[in-house]
Amino acid sequence: MSGEAAKELNTGIVIAGAYADKLRRTLYAQLAGIVKTNKEFAREVARASAELNMLLFHVLVEGVKVDKGDAVRIRVKYIIDEKAMRINWLYDTLKLEVFRRVPDEQVESVKNKVINEKLAEIQEKYKEAPTREEAERILAGETEETIVEKPVKPVEDALERVTSLDLVGETIEGGYLFKITGREGASIGLVSMVASGEDVVFDAVLLGDGEIAYRYIARTRGRLDQYVEAPDKILEELRKTKPTQLGRDEASRLIEEKMKSLL
Repeated sequence: MSGEAAKELNTGIVIAGAYADKLRRTLYAQLAGIVKTNKEFAREVARASAELNMLLFHVLVEGVKVDKGDAVRIRVKYIIDEKAMRINWLYDTLKLEVFRRVPDEQVESVKNKVINEKLAEIQEKYKEAPTREEAERILAGETEETIVEKPVKPVEDALERVTSLDLVGETIEGGYLFKITGREGASIGLVSMVASGEDVVFDAVLLGDGEIAYRYIARTRGRLDQYVEAPDKILEELRKTKPTQLGRDEASRLIEEKMKSLL
């Protein structure tokens, strides 16, 4: 272990109510080889886990006031003092990310509002079955949104709902992922950013109203760090492109795939 580089503990995205257990199990898994040859070292793993978890409790629970239903990701590096057989956390490398959960009451309220205001209109619009040709296209895998033509909102209209882009983290492709935040702090999509030669490529999925969603793909000359430091510049590039309209389910699938690309 002498001269060994610092290790990194990464919990991945985990429900806030379970982060302490995930941190402890992750650390133990990383150091299982040492524990196997030195049973006493298991005590040190337990001690170090408890130390970090107590700090995180003060930060996340007392300070940020995360709810158990929120999601968090914890990353921190550490080294092992070979002589003392002690785990030393490098707290200056500690990175905490919090993903807020939308309260059930808010979802229920929106659901009831849409049912009250839109259901009759929707049922009237779809009271007749599609033609055989349209049905074959739907059953072949085309979404209903491609069968029933809907006008695509101008880019400015769709992006007007965006209040900020917030860095989520790095991706396995060597790029970055940003959360698209809308009015009232709601998360309404994601933007991935990756280098391609001397260019930077942006791929944004933005949830619209109802079942409508949009995808923007933009490419420009530049460096990743330019946009990490100034995310508003990403919006400027997106405004230059024309979006592709998506169904809500397809947009949700793309967002899920993007989240899986996080380191």
